[in-house]
Amino acid sequence: MKTGIRRKLCMSCIVVVFCIFILIIAGRSDEVSSRNTVRETGNVDSGQNHSKESYVPDKFGFSGGTGRVTLSCPEVFIRDGQAYASLVFDSGSYSYVKVGGKSYEGINTEDTSTFEIPVQLNRNNTIVGCTTKMSAAHEITYSIFVYIEDRDSESSGSSSREDSSLIQSGKGAYEIPGLIFSEETKTEDAEYFRIFRYEGGITCIQVKNPYDGEIQQYLIAAADAELPAGTEREMTVIKRSSRVYVASEPVLQWMDELELGENLALTGIKAEDCEAETVRKRLEEEEVAFGGSYDELDYKMLVKERCDLVIMPACILTEANGKETEDARMEMQERYRETEEYCRELDIPIFGDLSSAEQTEKGRLEWIKAYGIIFGCEDSADALYHTVIDSIEAEEE
Repeated sequence: MKTGIRRKLCMSCIVVVFCIFILIIAGRSDEVSSRNTVRETGNVDSGQNHSKESYVPDKFGFSGGTGRVTLSCPEVFIRDGQAYASLVFDSGSYSYVKVGGKSYEGINTEDTSTFEIPVQLNRNNTIVGCTTKMSAAHEITYSIFVYIEDRDSESSGSSSREDSSLIQSGKGAYEIPGLIFSEETKTEDAEYFRIFRYEGGITCIQVKNPYDGEIQQYLIAAADAELPAGTEREMTVIKRSSRVYVASEPVLQWMDELELGENLALTGIKAEDCEAETVRKRLEEEEVAFGGSYDELDYKMLVKERCDLVIMPACILTEANGKETEDARMEMQERYRETEEYCRELDIPIFGDLSSAEQTEKGRLEWIKAYGIIFGCEDSADALYHTVIDSIEAEEE
């Protein structure tokens, strides 16, 4: 009798343990299934594990619109495997937002319009917002980028960040949300620029101002490259240039040697002052026009000649820092900021050529590599650089 009871108790325990085991396995399976469901939607980047149901984006960017309205994204959450963003316009006049042809109504206050819309994380999303602030309802197209960092993987190149004198504290050129870091191309003698490469043929040239330590980042990409929305608000974006204004004598000479004459639209140096022989002849024959000096740009000429890049000389900085009084320095810096602002309104980026600020001739010459990237002729630029360096070293021997 007792033996039978013991057997029943043992069987019951086995059944209970088995049931608990099944429940644990099922729970893990549901968790994995839930994560996979989120990944398989394509709305959460397939290579990342976003286990939170609600979180604050690590980065949000947008482009498009008239420039009068700012967008923000304070929260992202997952519902039924779909990522949704809380999108806020700093205007109370938006009645709906369209995503993929479907309209989403929001909540309006006097100063804001808030919408809950589906998004794909870590990639650009095209949306259309309808504003009623104009005389009639008007639809405006935007591109938004909602980024969630992968906290389960280490950032590429992070171990090298400590020896980087050009990397600012916090996130540097290695980490550009939405781009996949590939490698850094080390400079040999130049002190004031560094080259970081990303997948898709995208390159970041990071330049350090030797006078105030300020760092400027220039992102260079092909004309048809798709960059994360809002990137242009954080750094200077240069799409491979074809029509440039150049006020730097070294750059004019390098363009001459690299046979980039067709890319030169305007110069900031008059014919009688130009040392680059071919450029001087083209100025004299009016094949290239004078577009005003670096401190007095002719903006009408920039537009007329369809310039897509302005290259400024280092003397802007040396003159500003060489002024005897603080007021004179501030005036020079303010003039340069005004130039930047005018060019920004014309959608023309400015690249500051600091080659002449380098302490050595080899360092100055290495800036040829930067222009090889900007003009898309790296092989020719590298060949020119090494030819000149070999010549210098031969003379030193």
